[in-house]
Amino acid sequence: MKTSFHEGRSLFVALCMAGAGLTACGPDTEWIPEEVTGSTEQALTEGAPLTTHSASCLQLQDQNTWSAYPSYMTPVGPALGLDDIVLDLNRVGPVLSTSRPPAVGYKGGFRWNDGDMATTEWIPQGMTAGVSGSANVAIVAWHYAPTTSPDKGVRISVADISDMSASAVNYRHILLVRPTSSGNFTTIPEHGGGLTWFGNYLYMADTSDGIRVFDLTQIREVNASATCEAALGRVGSVWCAYGYKYVLPQVSAYVVPASIVSPCRPKFSFLGKDTRGTTPVVLSGEYCNNTGTSCPYDGTTPGLGGRLYRWPMDVATNRLKTVNGLVAPEKAYIMNEPNVQGVAPIMTSTSTSSYWLSSTRYGGALFKVSTSASRTAYLSGSLQWARMPEGMHATGSGTNLWTVTEGVSGVTSPATGGRVVFYSAQSSLD
Repeated sequence: MKTSFHEGRSLFVALCMAGAGLTACGPDTEWIPEEVTGSTEQALTEGAPLTTHSASCLQLQDQNTWSAYPSYMTPVGPALGLDDIVLDLNRVGPVLSTSRPPAVGYKGGFRWNDGDMATTEWIPQGMTAGVSGSANVAIVAWHYAPTTSPDKGVRISVADISDMSASAVNYRHILLVRPTSSGNFTTIPEHGGGLTWFGNYLYMADTSDGIRVFDLTQIREVNASATCEAALGRVGSVWCAYGYKYVLPQVSAYVVPASIVSPCRPKFSFLGKDTRGTTPVVLSGEYCNNTGTSCPYDGTTPGLGGRLYRWPMDVATNRLKTVNGLVAPEKAYIMNEPNVQGVAPIMTSTSTSSYWLSSTRYGGALFKVSTSASRTAYLSGSLQWARMPEGMHATGSGTNLWTVTEGVSGVTSPATGGRVVFYSAQSSLD
């Protein structure tokens, strides 16, 4: 049944007054009617050029906890920066040599230590990279896999990739948390499917709701003794995080108002960063396939309707650009590709309508896509790309394309599907 604008507006106001959907009920919230597409969506073709998509129905709302959340963490201890963590990396990941994934333009990479290669508790997902002080740093998100309680949420690995000619890369895991009140915090029960990094802010995809933001200058040290291995939050006179030495707290989030529903309401499966054009953007996209994971916009061809959005950045603050607390996407595309897990801009091109898409289609693939041509595919089955690729990061110089892999279940060899972080020459892939 179609709801008129005025009927929908009245219902939305009533729900807000009743206390429902609080993340969407603020003085700056604008009610937006459902996008009228659905049954009229056109058939899609796998491998076709990107299709421009109307995003006029969609907005994100800043939850505006930028001051409150850091204040909640004050009792936990002094704020630390990413520079401090880079000086305290406690794990060693061997640099890849002859045992490495096949990939066109391969230049180098590393694997995790033996425990992280084999663990079934944590699975790598999103990836980003940047500079902290004098160090080049890669950040990888892992989601907690067991279905039993407690859900430990998402952790990140901070890896120093400054010298990839060395024998190993040093890294450390940090648990992501959300402050709940003064001196209290909880885990982030999300998939960690996408990361990107602007200034001091680390952005993470929140599958159902939008984008969470973490401040890399607000890291806190907690107790890492055996007492804390099974505990979270304050325990007596100390704070615990399941044995992790550091926590990275959320500072705010950009959420889709509850009034925006399917098919306008997208999923936020992965993120990327694009500094081409006049305004840098956060890229967000949807994972969908033709079996158990559908997308809101799939037309008559399930699995191909995943959308890619460009969210403008305020370069003065490194936060998304808001008007009255709301963020509108700059542009959107239908990707015409299934099983997309990551996105990176093609930095050797000045066009903002060309991208790399990381996909687990065909067991692993890298797709070069644009609005002007059908895709170019690099397939793992043809020994052109790694198996089970996830998040990506393209260096701003247009030199390297970094990728993290999820890993094939039960496989630890980097050459046949074990978990790795590697980079290829963008020029070899063009």
